[in-house]
Amino acid sequence: MLEENNKEINEEQNYYYVIEGSLLYSNNSPFGFYLPTIKRHGIINYVVKEGDTLGKIAADFGISLNTLYWANNLKSGSLIKPGQELIVLPVSGVIHTISKGDTLASIAKKYKANIEEIVAFNNLDKEKELTIGEKLIIPNGVLPTSVSLAKLNGLKPMTEDTSNWPEYKNYYAYPTSGGWNKGILHYYNAVDIINSCGSPIYASSEGIVVEAKGDNSYNLGYGNLIKIQHYNGTMTVYGHLSEVLVKEGEKVSQGQLIGRMGNTGNSNGCHLHFEVRGAKNPFVLR
Repeated sequence: MLEENNKEINEEQNYYYVIEGSLLYSNNSPFGFYLPTIKRHGIINYVVKEGDTLGKIAADFGISLNTLYWANNLKSGSLIKPGQELIVLPVSGVIHTISKGDTLASIAKKYKANIEEIVAFNNLDKEKELTIGEKLIIPNGVLPTSVSLAKLNGLKPMTEDTSNWPEYKNYYAYPTSGGWNKGILHYYNAVDIINSCGSPIYASSEGIVVEAKGDNSYNLGYGNLIKIQHYNGTMTVYGHLSEVLVKEGEKVSQGQLIGRMGNTGNSNGCHLHFEVRGAKNPFVLR
C-alpha cells in the first residue's frame, strides 16, 4: 500500500506536493540528475504554471494524457489555468479505491491490467485481504469504455462540432508516403489514407508514444495501433497497422518511422486510420 508522506517541494517555481509515497521523480525534474535510475512511486499534486498544457504536463511526467484525464475527472479538450492543482500518477494507469467484494482478480479484469504488476507496484501481500477504502495504483490500467469502432460501421460521421477546435498549421506532417487520402471526416476526427500493406507510417509530429499495440487483436476495431501524445496537448492515433515499430514511453521525432500500414481490426482493405484528438485534422478534405 502507499504511505502518506506530506512533503512539500519548491524548485524554481515548479511546485510538487507529495501526498502519497516517498519518492518523487519526473522526467524533467532536477531530481532526475541526482537519481537517474529511480522511478517515482508516489502520487503528487502538481500546480499548473503559466504556459502549461495537459499534454506537456503528461509528457514531462512520462504518463499518458488519459491518465491525467481519469485522475482529475477531465474530458478531452478541458482547459486548465495557472494555480490549478492536478493529481499526477507515477505511471500511466488509474487509481482504484478498494470496496467490499474487490479481489485482485476482479480489479485487474475491470481495468484490463496485470495482477502481478498491481501486486508489485503497490507492495501487496497476496495472502492478505485487501483493505476497504485504501487506494491502489493500477499500472497500465484503462477505464472501461463503451465506445467501440465495431459499432461505428467503419465511417461513422462526426457529430461533434470541431469548428472551434484549434488549428495548428504546419504542426502535423503527412503520416505516410504517397497513397490516396480519402479526406472524409469520420469518427474520431479521422481520415483514411489508402495504400498497399507494408507502406511506411511516420510520426506526424514529435511526442511520446502512450500506446503501442501490435498483438493483432481487435482493439475496439483499431487493430494494431499507435497513439502519440504531442507537446501542444493533442494526440494522434494510427490504426489498422500491420506492424508496430515503437514502444510505449518512447520519444519520437516528426517523420520517424513508427509502423507499417495494414488491414487489422475493423478494416476493409489496407489503409491508415489517422486521427487528431484535440485539434482540427489538417488532412480532412470533405
